[in-house]
Order: sequence, then C-alpha cells, then structure tokens
Amino acid sequence: MATVREIEKRLAVVTNWALLAPFGLCLILSGFGSERWIVSLGGFAAFVLGFISHVIINRLYRTNFSTGEIIVGFVAFGVSLLCFILSALLTPRFGEANVVAGIAGFGAIIACFVVYLITKFGLKGSFSRFHIKAGGPLVG
Repeated sequence: MATVREIEKRLAVVTNWALLAPFGLCLILSGFGSERWIVSLGGFAAFVLGFISHVIINRLYRTNFSTGEIIVGFVAFGVSLLCFILSALLTPRFGEANVVAGIAGFGAIIACFVVYLITKFGLKGSFSRFHIKAGGPLVG
C-alpha cells in the first residue's frame, strides 16, 4: 500500500506532465507542419521545462526517479526520436528548418539529461552507471 506522501508525489508528477506534455507535443507538431522552427523549439522547451519541474518535484519529496518513470522516459524519447528520423527521411516536404529544429530540440533534451546525471552523481559516477567493467556479463 502506498503512503500518502508517495501518492502526493505521483499526483504532482502526473499533473506536471499532463500540463506540459500536450502543449509541447502540439507546439512541436504545429511547428513541423508549418515549418516554423521557433514554434517547434517552444514545444521542446515545454518538455525541458517538464523535466526540470520533475526534478524539482523529486527534490521536494526527497525521492529519485522511479524505475517506471525512467522506462517511460526512455521509451517516449526513443519513439519520438525514431518518428522524427523516419519523418525526415520519408517525408518529401520535411524541410531543412524542421531538421534543424528537431536536432536542436532533441539535443537540448539530451543535454538536460547529461547535466542532471553529472550534478546528481558527479562526472565519474555518471560514467560508472553506463560503462561495462572488464570481465562483466557482456564480455567474452
């Protein structure tokens, strides 16, 4: 059974993303549809703001990202990046402004993630979370 504090934190996170994600997605799609890169970047800024406010919520409730939140974040990022790449390759009217806005937006999201890892775990600690040590399960 979840405690009241855990439920409050989940509610704050869901409210945060329920407010910012639809606006971000609509701005990105609207900007891509009309080739207005500034609108697309506004959508990516909404997602960056959502991530920053999620970090603040975690700090206020003295928690970290849950496993479910991490999985949803990586899956959503991966699917959206795949859709962007496929759109850039397969849509004849996908202009240069859209490509630049997409690269800048996804780059900003990746930069936020990297800065978060470095501030949370330090440079060495964040690297240690991703590299495989010699003799580990994937080595020879």
